[in-house]
Amino acid sequence: MYKIRNNTLQHKQNQLRYINIEINTQNSILNHYLRTSQPTRQHQDDLRWINKFNENFENKLIEKHDKKIKILKENEVQQLSTKPQTTKTMNSKITYDTSNVINISKIHLSQEQLKVISKGLKFVPTPTKINTITTVVNCEKSLFSTSKLIKNAAISEISTFIQKWKKPNKSNMNKNELKLLKEIKSIEDIVIVQADKGGKIVVMDKNEYMKKIEEKLNDLNVYEQVKKDPTTIIKTEISKKVTKMLNQNKITDQNKYYLTSIDDLPKIRGQPKLHKVDIPMRIVTCSRDTITSPISQFIFKIIKELRTTLNGVVCNTSNFIKNIRDVKLNQDEHLASLDIQDLYTNIPVNKAIDITLERIVESKKLDNLPFTKTDIKELLDLTLKNSYFQFNGKFYKQKTGLPMGNTLSPILADIYMDEYQKQHLHEVNIPNKIWRYVDDILIITKMNKPELDQYVYDLNKIRGTIKFTSEFEQNDQINYLDTMLTKTKINNDIILKIRWFRKDTAADRLLNYESSHGKSIKNNIVKNMTTRILETTQDNKDQQEDLNKLRNMLIKSNYPLKEIEKLIKQTCQEFQSNKNKNNEFICSLTLPYVPGMEVLKRKLEKKLKIKVYFSYPYKLQSQFNQSLKVPSKSVIYQIPCSCKQTYVGQTKVGIDNRMKQHSKAINDNENNSKSEMVKHFQEKKFQCLFDTNDAFIIEEEKDYWKRRTKEAIYSIISESVNTHDEINAAWTPILHKAKHQIERKIESARENYNKYKRTKT
Repeated sequence: MYKIRNNTLQHKQNQLRYINIEINTQNSILNHYLRTSQPTRQHQDDLRWINKFNENFENKLIEKHDKKIKILKENEVQQLSTKPQTTKTMNSKITYDTSNVINISKIHLSQEQLKVISKGLKFVPTPTKINTITTVVNCEKSLFSTSKLIKNAAISEISTFIQKWKKPNKSNMNKNELKLLKEIKSIEDIVIVQADKGGKIVVMDKNEYMKKIEEKLNDLNVYEQVKKDPTTIIKTEISKKVTKMLNQNKITDQNKYYLTSIDDLPKIRGQPKLHKVDIPMRIVTCSRDTITSPISQFIFKIIKELRTTLNGVVCNTSNFIKNIRDVKLNQDEHLASLDIQDLYTNIPVNKAIDITLERIVESKKLDNLPFTKTDIKELLDLTLKNSYFQFNGKFYKQKTGLPMGNTLSPILADIYMDEYQKQHLHEVNIPNKIWRYVDDILIITKMNKPELDQYVYDLNKIRGTIKFTSEFEQNDQINYLDTMLTKTKINNDIILKIRWFRKDTAADRLLNYESSHGKSIKNNIVKNMTTRILETTQDNKDQQEDLNKLRNMLIKSNYPLKEIEKLIKQTCQEFQSNKNKNNEFICSLTLPYVPGMEVLKRKLEKKLKIKVYFSYPYKLQSQFNQSLKVPSKSVIYQIPCSCKQTYVGQTKVGIDNRMKQHSKAINDNENNSKSEMVKHFQEKKFQCLFDTNDAFIIEEEKDYWKRRTKEAIYSIISESVNTHDEINAAWTPILHKAKHQIERKIESARENYNKYKRTKT
């Protein structure tokens, strides 16, 4: 009895403490508002400005929640009466179909191990802690340009959420599954990857995976191996151009830091083509956050509006349906499609750049910018002609075409093909008779099949690298994107009947419902797929068949049937009533997801107009294939001193090169040295020393501004001797709460480094 009373009192005290924290926070925001915003105004309504919910709304909310609780209690009683035994894991009632996992390796995997993999590579195990550092860093970057009032209010909401958040009682993976996952991760002789088509998960031998990729790289018409690391050459070219623009006052110092902030080369990975003989590999270039990607993104912002100059280009299925829905055909017209073979690698880069520059000049885009046509050309050359990448410790260059994975490649390919259509596709380049999505072209033509085959044959004789294949309608039908088009005669008019279509090789399941993703993500998957069917399929009977296909896909993805029906019904009602939500947000913010964060998302979006997205850093795909991952040069590191002090720094050149720079500064020991380590050494009168051989990497971070913020956080926690950026004081309570967690992370990084050093020697 006393124990219950004490626990109740402790619970009430905790509640009171949280309320006091919230009151103090809101008071500080209100006081700041009173001091800085319209001091002459009457402020009796300011409290209403802080909390916009009136009593009427609160009463309705309480009533709604009471009803939910009552229903939940009734359901619980029913479940207990039918199933007296309960389990703590969410997935104990789920039976997994492992048909989406194809094991072609020599390693035998048990049925239980396959069940774990069958959850999907995007499956996220339930997080057990909040990633405080990533949360703070993302907020500092995303909210940098917002007003101080909005930033403080956002930090207050996020801090309150972190303070109140508790580790979930339930997990979507039981202990046995976590053990099996650990076993799978420890098998270094296999690779687990996504198939090129169909959404299958492929388990294959690591050596076979490497061999198949190298077979593709041995195509001397497309790739060439280079002997030396090209990073230094690319860095020199970028630095020279960026420094020149800075000296001409065309960019700011911040622009310079951003454009030169990464030294990592692109990497490649392979996706096996299960639908082809001998299972060849498709090469995928990973160019995000690499040495030329800042320049690519910088230029993309300048030229992205050139898409408005393109004719017949569709950006997605919805856009295509709007364009083609009212098209009428003549009696002698047919449907056909043209496919461009290996589009990106066959686009002549110089010609694509020249056409792009011509259109920039025509659009007068440069009139309001400090850049010249020559500046844009040099930047395009820098990012498109330095198409280097690394694989398996070797360096390669793509010899021809636009670099795959580059931000600029899609728009330059579209611009080039738009010009190509005007020059060479006269017979089919007719307005409202031709549509193109990347390398797929749909045409309405008067040519029959033999004439179309001859036309394509003649096209492929044109001098150049662009080559086509064709497909002619069958039984008045053709498939394009994810639609099936059928010629239909109604009242002497030939129109196109459109229906949702999925290829036989398409995935038969979506995101696993048991995955620790936000509920809004799962709901939106159902709503978006349902909306796609409603927009595409016109016939009511066909709609019901397509919705049933969707239901089967969702059931295979472990969605509860009741939830499926509810979301499909809700989407159909919204579609009929044409409800469009046009919310305007002042900025966007990405937070690492933990259960319960949906409430925080709604508050930030409704109260502060901050659009919130979730990231999922612990997907299964990030936990597999660790032996294939290439370490980044962009890191935060720590160097211990013999006097128990530490130095925390960040670099983009790699820890080995950075330690050489530090060692030189320490050995030179100049009196006016800018090195904090040298200053510390001198202040201690040479009684201690930083040993750069003991330096270790705490964390990788490619984003320059995030790297600096992380350096500041680790410096604050470690109380290091180095100078660092300032962190908003509002984060202090959160960082203090997470101090032990961060210290454990640093210690773990030190132990892993020592282990690596021992195995290396």
